[in-house]
Amino acid sequence: MFGLRLLRPAAQLTLRSTVRTAAPLVPSLIPRRLYRLETPYTYQRFNRRQDSGGASFRTLLFDPVARKYLLLLFGGGALFYVTHLNEAPVSNRRRFIWIPPWLELKLGRYTYRSILQETRGLLLPPTHPVSRKVERVFEKIVEASLKDPTVDRSLLEGVEWKIHVVNDPRAPPNAFVLPGGKVFVFSNILGICKNDDGLATVLSHEFAHQLARHTSENLSKAPIYSMISMLLYAATGIQGINNLLTDGLLRMPASRQMETEADYIGLMIMSRACFNPNESVKLWERMANFEKRNLAGGGSFEFLSTHPASEHRIENMTKWMGKANALYEQSECHNLSSYSKRFQDSFLGPIFEEFPGPSSGPSWGI
Repeated sequence: MFGLRLLRPAAQLTLRSTVRTAAPLVPSLIPRRLYRLETPYTYQRFNRRQDSGGASFRTLLFDPVARKYLLLLFGGGALFYVTHLNEAPVSNRRRFIWIPPWLELKLGRYTYRSILQETRGLLLPPTHPVSRKVERVFEKIVEASLKDPTVDRSLLEGVEWKIHVVNDPRAPPNAFVLPGGKVFVFSNILGICKNDDGLATVLSHEFAHQLARHTSENLSKAPIYSMISMLLYAATGIQGINNLLTDGLLRMPASRQMETEADYIGLMIMSRACFNPNESVKLWERMANFEKRNLAGGGSFEFLSTHPASEHRIENMTKWMGKANALYEQSECHNLSSYSKRFQDSFLGPIFEEFPGPSSGPSWGI
């Protein structure tokens, strides 16, 4: 915190007393009304350095030697950044990734063990009808992704996909896919999915995060955010404002961009997998209604969130629907009869009715 600091006065402090030779007293023991400072206050920052002392960021900019090293630092960083740009699958977005896949997989294995500990006793067995249903839908999504020419098949080869359904009525609706192929679906989201197409919307979105290596992208950008925060702190000396700027202008928008990209990639993949893309809009409408019922004020401000607002996602889905429907019609199963779909829904649909959805609580990570 900024503030004023009382410095040791240059003049000697003495009591106005009748004693003729009084030794100097410790200032902390003297009542304030009995002594006064003979030197003016000196303003200091909370880091206890005076503004007039030490080299600041501004002085470094005008120092020829320091400026030379700064140019080398930023030049090398810019070259490293440019040489580590690559395209994301399906969306073809250029992004910065330098984290190797093996490190991403190691992080995924560590997180997987941690989540298994947290959900012990809540996982449905693999033979449960819900687990088998989620597995069938997810398998079709993975197979469809291999048909996209922009997908790097090496990222999917040798992956041991494993489905876990967490039956916890108290948990918010959620689903995610960890690096390494471990899939977690919380039962409370099944009531919002309603059917196979709704479930495919959720699973394809989470699968898209791993297909686009968003975990590595987040880790790759972390040092950049830290460096920018340090530069802002050197220039302003205010940590709180620096965090607000880096979060509001960099971290949060980047996170929402990746969520939007996962929406797009997932929509295209589910369309190739013969799931009706129009159901994605209905799913997000149900999610928006759930948020309005359970979140104060009907939702949260998007610029303060890592995820786009459900209404914004509905707009995006509607905008992309023309291309998604074209892929759906061009897919190998586009001639699937309505009779087969009705049979599938009648045979498998009641499974979702076992999990009508959460009665309260926020939505996580979708």
